[in-house]
Amino acid sequence: MSSSPVLKLSLALLLPLTLAWKLAVRPADPAELAEKERAAQRKIAEFLIRQHFVVSVAGTVEEAQPTIQATAGACRLLVLKSGTTGSSRDLISRQAGPDDRVFVVFRGKVYADQPTFLTVSDNLWARFRRELGFGGEAAPVLAVIASTICDAERLPWNELRS
Repeated sequence: MSSSPVLKLSLALLLPLTLAWKLAVRPADPAELAEKERAAQRKIAEFLIRQHFVVSVAGTVEEAQPTIQATAGACRLLVLKSGTTGSSRDLISRQAGPDDRVFVVFRGKVYADQPTFLTVSDNLWARFRRELGFGGEAAPVLAVIASTICDAERLPWNELRS
């Protein structure tokens, strides 16, 4: 079986281009990613302070671990970073008490359950843009554990969108 000269020429041109592309694309700097996560954490804390909560911020941002604790009277909130695939759902649920509500905030919208199709596709799109050199981060996926008295779903979470 013989292949066409056009196919051979195409492969000969594409191979060096793909190799050069792989060498040019760098993985994200871990220090830069950590700073972006801390900046997002500060933004959430500032949002909750504007909503009249007393806020305590964790030193590190780890998936399925409380990154922000907030209280306002009897209302208690825990904000956790959730994985884009929803794989940390059980770990997050275990931290909720029997009278707590758990919900997800993604792109300023409140969801009873994590919209994994949206969060995974957003993460893949951001990764693709980064690898092309355009930058961009996936929108954070926030799990919120709130005492029932809070009615926290009604907070203006859309302020976190921008």
